[in-house]
Formats: sequence, structure tokens, C-alpha cells
Amino acid sequence: MSKRKGIMNELKYLYDFRNELEEQLELITTLMRKSRKNLMKYKDMDNTSVYISKSNGCIQFYLYDKYNKKKNYVRKSDVKNIKKYIQRDYDVRVNEVLSNIHASLTQIVEQCNVDDIYKEYENLDNKRKNIVIPIINTRQEYIDEWYTLYPGMQNTFPIEGTYVTEKNEKVRSKSEKIIADMLYKYDIPYVYEPRLELSPFTAVFPDFAIMNKRTGKTYYWEHLGLVSDIDYAIKNFLKLQEYISNGVFPGRDLILSIESENKSLDVISVDKMIKEYLL
Repeated sequence: MSKRKGIMNELKYLYDFRNELEEQLELITTLMRKSRKNLMKYKDMDNTSVYISKSNGCIQFYLYDKYNKKKNYVRKSDVKNIKKYIQRDYDVRVNEVLSNIHASLTQIVEQCNVDDIYKEYENLDNKRKNIVIPIINTRQEYIDEWYTLYPGMQNTFPIEGTYVTEKNEKVRSKSEKIIADMLYKYDIPYVYEPRLELSPFTAVFPDFAIMNKRTGKTYYWEHLGLVSDIDYAIKNFLKLQEYISNGVFPGRDLILSIESENKSLDVISVDKMIKEYLL
């Protein structure tokens, strides 16, 4: 399985981006509140604006009265007094832009629910499902296809110990069992130790490949269990460099959990990462 093939598969996955739109709308709303607060500072200002021109290579400033259509030259010594007009005009324009974006985003969020496309087929009775050809695969079909692209248990290095997950698979450590069982609890598709070809010459076996069912994106999870051991730390540092050199970035494509001899796996942090990246 190549990383490129996996990405091509993900491009076919139609996901509900409403959450992202709502986050952007929340940010725009926050900026609008700040913008309105800024505009309050100018409520007693006149409607004079600043006009800027260039003459003989020199910048010249004028105060322009929109109603009387008069333009008054501003001397260099008085330029500092026109800053408030320039700032006000900027704040007014930004407020208009934010208002337009807010209105557009609000309408899109209210009307957009990609999940409804899936539900149109999923809500059919079995007789109709046997007749209808859905316009896109069901989510379960995507998950099934993902499993064929990401077969697990590809690392031929012998597994020692008797750590068995809730999915009845053997893993190499107690911490990996904890991670696997938490993924299983949240009903998140995952495989243990798939083969990931980073380049034609480099293949690695991440601890887990995981599919976010909402977006279809594939993540890899590496658990670094002995970072206090210098040889282990160096080996995994080089492995992380291989990931980065081949476009697999921690925090974007690669999830990392860490423990040492004196600090065991932080289960609360694992739960938070699952909720942040995979739900």
C-alpha cells in the first residue's frame, strides 16, 4: 500500500465540513464584536477622509470634506493628526467586509448539511436499498474500502508478550493495548502496524493507521514508549525525521504519544487527542 494510493482514496470521501464552517463563523463573529467596538470610538468624528497623492516624488496628504467637496493640504507638522482618520476608514471598510462574510457564512451553515446526502440512502428500507444505486458510497462502504487499502499486522518482527486488545489482536505493549482499546471504545476504524511506504526506498510500520469517519482522513499513530532510553530515543528521532522528510507531519498526519521509565502513558491526553483528531 502506498501513501499516494491512500490519499487518492480519501479524495473520494464526501465529508460534512459544517464543523469547520461553524468554527470560521465563530471567529468572524468574534472579530465583528471587536470591529463594532472599534467603530464606537469614531461616533463623534466628522466625515472628513484622507486623500493621498504624489507630486514630484513626494507624498502629499489632504483632508477631504465629502459634503463640501473641499480638499485641504496637510502640512508635515500636522500629519500625525490625520492618523485617526486613516485608522477609522480602515476600520469601517473591515467592518463591511466582516459583515458580508458573516451574512454569507450564516446562510451556508444554515443550509449546508452534507450528511443528508448519506441519510437519503441510509434511511431507505431494505427493498428500496436493493434497487437504488447511491450517488456516492455509504460511509460503511468507505470504511470497508479503507480496510482493504490499509491491511494491518504487516510488521514481521515477532510480537513478544500477551497483550490482547478488545478486538482480539496481539500488540507489543500495555500502552498500545490501552490506545487500541480506546479507539475501539469510540468505534474508530484502525489497524495495527500497517506497512507505510514513505518513498520507493523507505517503508515504516506505524503502530496504528486510523480513519476519521467524519472526514475520511487517515492518521498514523506512533507511541514512543521508552524515550528515557537514549538508543531508543535516537532511533525514533530518525524515524520521525523520515516521516517529516516524506511529507507526513506530526500534528497534521501523525499523532504521537510518549512515555518514559518514570512517566507512564497519560491516558487523559490520549483521550483528548482522539477527540481532537479522530472524532
